[in-house]
Amino acid sequence: MKAWLVYTLARLGIFAAALALLLILTPLPWYWATIVAALVGLLVSYIALTKLRANVTESLANRRVRPERDADTDFEDDFVDAADSDAPSERPVSDADRHLAHREQDQD
Repeated sequence: MKAWLVYTLARLGIFAAALALLLILTPLPWYWATIVAALVGLLVSYIALTKLRANVTESLANRRVRPERDADTDFEDDFVDAADSDAPSERPVSDADRHLAHREQDQD
């Protein structure tokens, strides 16, 4: 079963159990019992459902598509490689340097 579904059903179950207990055992009106049950359910699920919450987080992170490389990573890699190398090499060009060069060309 999907992690988010298990987590949601567990939270709803905790809320329903707390609401039933409050309605049966206390003289609170239904609306106050619902508010208190929501707070109790929130606190209990935060403490008791840590593993389920971690599973939901992991499944959501795995669904996200990440590019293998991006411009910032390439620039940082080139910059570190140039700094580590003893050989004279050309300094990597950042996006800011490229924009500055284009502005200077446009002004000429």
